[in-house]
Amino acid sequence: MLTKSSPISTQLNLFHSELFSQLDVKDPLIQLANTINWTVFDDAFEQHYSQNNGRPSKP
Repeated sequence: MLTKSSPISTQLNLFHSELFSQLDVKDPLIQLANTINWTVFDDAFEQHYSQNNGRPSKP
């Protein structure tokens, strides 16, 4: 978890549309996810992960 969370990233795909464009932005879980400050969790859990051991982290 050393890779910091980022806002919704847009990755283009040749064969599929973006996942976020398929979701209902009025869904309560999506609204909740957009209001949570995820960097607080990144900072809190950072001490439990190694920067030079294992595979690279993902947000």
